[in-house]
Amino acid sequence: MKVWIDITNAPHVHFFKGLIKELEKTGHEVLITTREFDGLTEILDMLGFDYYVVGKHGGSTLEGKLIASAERVYKLSRLIIEEKPDLSIYKHSVEAPRVAFGLGIPSIGFVDNETAIAQNKLMLPLTKLLLYPKAIDAYELLKCGADPNGMKPVNGFSELAHLYGFRPSRKVLRELGLRKNGYIVMRTEPVKANYFNGPEKSILEDVIPLLPEMPIVLFPRTEEQRRRFEQFDNVIMPKKPVDSLSLLYYARLMIGAGGTMNREAIALGTPTISTYPGRLLAVTRWLVELGVKFHSTDPAEIAEVAEYMMESGKSYRNYIRSVVSGLENPMDAILKEIETYEESGSFEVSEAGNLGGYVSLNESRK
Repeated sequence: MKVWIDITNAPHVHFFKGLIKELEKTGHEVLITTREFDGLTEILDMLGFDYYVVGKHGGSTLEGKLIASAERVYKLSRLIIEEKPDLSIYKHSVEAPRVAFGLGIPSIGFVDNETAIAQNKLMLPLTKLLLYPKAIDAYELLKCGADPNGMKPVNGFSELAHLYGFRPSRKVLRELGLRKNGYIVMRTEPVKANYFNGPEKSILEDVIPLLPEMPIVLFPRTEEQRRRFEQFDNVIMPKKPVDSLSLLYYARLMIGAGGTMNREAIALGTPTISTYPGRLLAVTRWLVELGVKFHSTDPAEIAEVAEYMMESGKSYRNYIRSVVSGLENPMDAILKEIETYEESGSFEVSEAGNLGGYVSLNESRK
């Protein structure tokens, strides 16, 4: 079977890397498509994958996003018509669902951001089987057009799939001149995302001066963000892709104004503070409730909690890992659905009953 995987964002490479390797092990042919955006090709190259670059990110304006997406749908259509895959898989892609639906190709989509309304309205109605973290209220996805009879919750979060085959390496520490547990990792706000409406100034600019003096490895998303953090002598900003999982594994603490790196850190057992300034994802609220994550936008409170977490040592790390060990890996869930489809030619969706009144409500509106 030929499986087409569309990868449109840097974290998606790590989400799909294990799936790609497992599919290839079992004799499936994997077709990978991507776009020009946020170092995607460099990460794919680093992992040794073959891929097609189709289109690019449209930037921060609505006009740019629309035109880039329309052009990408056209180019993808030409490629997919020629390649003829049997199954399409994606995570928050808006072009792959359109192409797959238009060409009659069954699809599996994974969504973990219920606040990305525009993306979800373009993706969910055209997705045959939708997998999503159990923490998300299914009604939020139904409002964006998801089929209640084509949804399955997963008792976990997407970044658990990022750890496939992971073995920590201290090479990245040597490259950056760091020592184990002697630095903090930070990630800035996703200012280019269409769901972000926070301020241009990063909250991390006010947090750094309040922290103990130690190296901070910071990952900016734009050149403007990079320039704003050049004022801090203890901030290191890598200029090329690095082994971020090993970096997070050996870090003393993660402080992030985004989501993916925060959840990667939690998956690895590293104490984590979220500083995202907008509406929190359901997954974030869930992880906070589980006690494996802290959230605040108050610089003084962040600094106080950071100091407490760094002093807690192994005890807090062990608690995080014990909680995470009981969760479901999305990669395993997707592989199970692919196996079902290969055997029967269809997806066996039996979770609709878990949506309760949402199904009957949807049917009553027909």
